Amino acid sequence: MSTTRSLGNYVMAFLAVCLVVAVPASNVGADDDIVVVKVKGEGIDKDAAVKDALRHAVEQGGQNEIASRSKTKDFALEYDVVLARANGIVKDYKVLSEKESQGVTTVQIEAKVSKKLVDATWADVAIKLKELGRPKIMVIFTEIIHDLDRVEANREIIQRSSVLGTQIERKLLKLGFKLVNPGQMKEIDRKKAEVAAMADDTSALAALASNYGAAIYLKGESRASGPQRTTAAGIKLHMWETDVTIQGFWTETADAIFSNTLVGGRSGSRVAGPPGGRKALEKSGKKLADASVYDMLEAWAHGTLGGGGDIIVEVHKVANIKQAIQIKKALAKVKGVEEVHKEGVKGTVKYTVVTNMNAETYIEHMVEFTFDGFELDFEDQKLKTIICTVK
Repeated sequence: MSTTRSLGNYVMAFLAVCLVVAVPASNVGADDDIVVVKVKGEGIDKDAAVKDALRHAVEQGGQNEIASRSKTKDFALEYDVVLARANGIVKDYKVLSEKESQGVTTVQIEAKVSKKLVDATWADVAIKLKELGRPKIMVIFTEIIHDLDRVEANREIIQRSSVLGTQIERKLLKLGFKLVNPGQMKEIDRKKAEVAAMADDTSALAALASNYGAAIYLKGESRASGPQRTTAAGIKLHMWETDVTIQGFWTETADAIFSNTLVGGRSGSRVAGPPGGRKALEKSGKKLADASVYDMLEAWAHGTLGGGGDIIVEVHKVANIKQAIQIKKALAKVKGVEEVHKEGVKGTVKYTVVTNMNAETYIEHMVEFTFDGFELDFEDQKLKTIICTVK
């Protein structure tokens, strides 16, 4: 009797434990994939501020998933590319507040971050970056200090070295990209780059970048005008008005990757003269420089592997317009091509192919082309260019 009662007590106790354990499981009905966060972002306008906020949302909402990847070899680059894709990881967001001050917009958002998408995006980025490798980049940055304290003829101080250009270069080097070192450029090429940058001659810059093996080039100009004296909280400040423009281009096609501009910013420095102007540019342009690196990363990771932008097919020794048209029709028949534009009728004919494919994928279709009386001999294939000859 005692044994039966004891056994019954054990059974009742076991069932009680099972019941206690089962209760939490029955309550796990909510989706634990989504993390809701409130974050702030800053930028030159609302769109840029929201992008910045979305990156902060991913950092905060996916911190455990990010931490789990911290031991990977290319963590820094993968991390920044994942943040560049923040818009695809955030399931939904709403802007809670927005304000603008001295050319900078600040927003606060409430965002829903998918932890599963953080993991999936990271895995996708890791695979793609291994396939892409690191492209070489040329950074051309001109800095102008318009110092009103100097004699009229000497007010413009123009120099190629720039605090913002240096900031971008350091970031890219940290991420493992190779840069065209201005110190290693021939003197005549350095001067050509300076003139081309000031004249906004993108073709000349593309040619120089190509000569030095750069797949991407970034062009920037920063200007500080001032100073105007003021006092804030008993501290004398030298106020400068700043303008900054940063643009990115594919070298092969000279197509623009991004263009960011901050006009009419104001920033103060305790330091007088040109050093104060440079300090003001560093403060006012930092967000723009950071945003530009993210824009470049996003375009590079999507545009070189996943397509995006035009492919240039350059065909040499085209005999006549009949051959030129046959080639155009063959290029247009490839599935995924939206349209083809032709320049020239014989000799060297350039075709611009609008498609979501990259050149490496597209050339796999081209090698299957058959023509009546001639064929194409492929000479070179780069990220966005294919060069071949009629034979």
